[in-house]
Amino acid sequence: MSKIAIIQFPGTNCEAESFRAIKDVGMEPELFRWNRDKEDLRKFDGYFIPGGFSYEDRVRSGAIAGRDPLMKVIKQESAKGKPVIGICNGAQILVESGMIPGLEASHLGASLSWNEKGYLNIWVRIKNDSDKVTAFNNFDKDFNFSLPIAHGEGRWVIADDLLKKLTDNGQTVFKYCDTSGDLKDEYPVNPNGSVNNLAGVSNKEGNVLALMPHPERTKEGLKIFESMKKYIEENKEYEVSEIKGFEHKNGELNKYSKEENSLEFLVDLIITDNEAETLQIALSQLDFNTDSLKRYTHWEVSTSDTSQELKDKLIKSGELLNTNKEIPYINDKSKLKNKTHKVLIRYKDDFTGHDILGTLNNRLGITQVSKVLKGVLWEIECTDQEFKKIINSHILFNPLAQIALIYE
Repeated sequence: MSKIAIIQFPGTNCEAESFRAIKDVGMEPELFRWNRDKEDLRKFDGYFIPGGFSYEDRVRSGAIAGRDPLMKVIKQESAKGKPVIGICNGAQILVESGMIPGLEASHLGASLSWNEKGYLNIWVRIKNDSDKVTAFNNFDKDFNFSLPIAHGEGRWVIADDLLKKLTDNGQTVFKYCDTSGDLKDEYPVNPNGSVNNLAGVSNKEGNVLALMPHPERTKEGLKIFESMKKYIEENKEYEVSEIKGFEHKNGELNKYSKEENSLEFLVDLIITDNEAETLQIALSQLDFNTDSLKRYTHWEVSTSDTSQELKDKLIKSGELLNTNKEIPYINDKSKLKNKTHKVLIRYKDDFTGHDILGTLNNRLGITQVSKVLKGVLWEIECTDQEFKKIINSHILFNPLAQIALIYE
C-alpha cells in the first residue's frame, strides 16, 4: 500500500480531513510533524501538505514553511518523480518554496496574493482544463465539480510571459468555472480574481500540484487523490526538469519617498513580536547572519489636514493600530537605529489600505483622508553583503505581488 506523509507545520489545521481522504482512496496516510527527523521523509511514496496557517502566516502565507529545512527533502524526493500535493496553505508553501511552478534554481515564479474581495469561505467549481495528464488529473478533461475554498490569500499572480509558458506546458491544470464548465473572469465564478481563472498549477512534469480549493473535503474531490494513487502504482521515476529563463532579478531597489501631503505612521509593538522572532530564526536556518531584526507596521495616510485633532482621531479609530499593545510614531523616525538596513514592503494591490480608507471615510466620518497605504518596515542589523543576500532570497517579499523600497 502506498504510504503518504501528511505534513504538519505549526499552525496546520486540516490534517484530519487530509488523512481521511488519503485513507478513503486506499493509500496509507501518516502524520509527519515538522520537528521529526526530516530524513524519515524519504521512505514515503508521496506527500500531502494540508491547509491551515503555518507559522501563523508570519511574514506572509507560506513564506516561513516554504523555506523550512523539511521542504528541501520533499523537493529532492519530488525530483525523483514522487507526487506532492499542497492544498490551500500547502499550495502557498509550494509556491514560496519555488517547487511551483518549478523555475530554474527554485526561483519564485508565482504568488498567491490577497483576494480581491477579502477572505472567502464559499463553495466554487473547478474543471480539469489541461490536455496533459498529470499525477492529479487522470480523469476526463473538462470534468468539473464543486468544492469549498477558505482563504484570504489565494489569488494567483503570474507574469504574462511565464503564464503562456505554463499553459503551453500543460501546467495550468485546474481552473475556476461555472456549472456549465465555462470560464468566466468574474465573481463568484473566479472567486478571488486569479489570473486566467487559475485554481491549481503543477510543475512541468505534473507530479507536484498547488491547489487552493479543498478536494479533501468533498466526495467528488477524491478523484484527485485516486489519480495520485494510480500514478504511484504505475511506479514512475524520472528526473524532474526546470523551466529556464524566467528568473526575477531585483536590480537596484527604489527609495521610499513620502507623499508631500501625508502623515506617516510607524507602529511599534510593545509586546513580544513573534513574527520578527520567527523571521530571525528562519534567516538563521538559511545561514544568514543578522545581529538584530525589528518590525514596524507602516502607514502612509494622504491628507492635507495634519492637525493633532486628526492624528488623535486616526489613533482612536482603532483601524491603524491597537493601543493596548502598539505605539504610533507619527512623522517621527527617532525610534529607528542608525547604521541598520531598512526596507519597506508593500503589496502592489493594497486591498487592506483601500478597505481601511472606506471605513475611515464612510463609517467613521473621517473624510479628510484621501488615501491609505499599508506596509511593513523591516529594520535589519547586518553587513551590506548579508542584506543584499537576504533581499535576493525573497523571504521578505514576493516580487510578483509585492514591492520593496529602501527606507532612509
